[in-house]
Amino acid sequence: MLNLNKAVHAYPSVGQNQLQHKTGQTAFYQKLQVTAGQLALPELLFIIQQHQQQSGWVLLLAPNQLPDKSTFSGFDLDMSKVLVIQQKQISNIHTVLSDALSSSTCSAVVVWQDQFSESSLQHYQQLAEQHQTCFYQLSSDAVKAQTTTPRIAVSH
Repeated sequence: MLNLNKAVHAYPSVGQNQLQHKTGQTAFYQKLQVTAGQLALPELLFIIQQHQQQSGWVLLLAPNQLPDKSTFSGFDLDMSKVLVIQQKQISNIHTVLSDALSSSTCSAVVVWQDQFSESSLQHYQQLAEQHQTCFYQLSSDAVKAQTTTPRIAVSH
């Protein structure tokens, strides 16, 4: 089993204070740049590793690819705490996201969504902070995220 404490590193392109100011990120919200159409494995490994010791689910909401448990084999992760809700199971992403962020059963919510309106994003950030649920937005919006978002690298 790979020890992720040694394997996962964040490489911010700017200082943390600058990052929070430029992107509006908070202690409970992070927007991460991912490659369009990819599972975002390094980011998921990092997020799951960060939250597996907390009580509550790590909710993967509408992933662009369905993660396979075998993808995560070889990493020291507790996958029994990961819950996936597929896009086809969601009639309204905004309702599901609001419910998940305000639920006491989720320690982290990961959503694959490039664009939210400014008011929606502020609402989600407020819910995340109010309920102390970490909110990760995985975005393939390269123009906005490329210069301000930390990349996460996993070494084997």
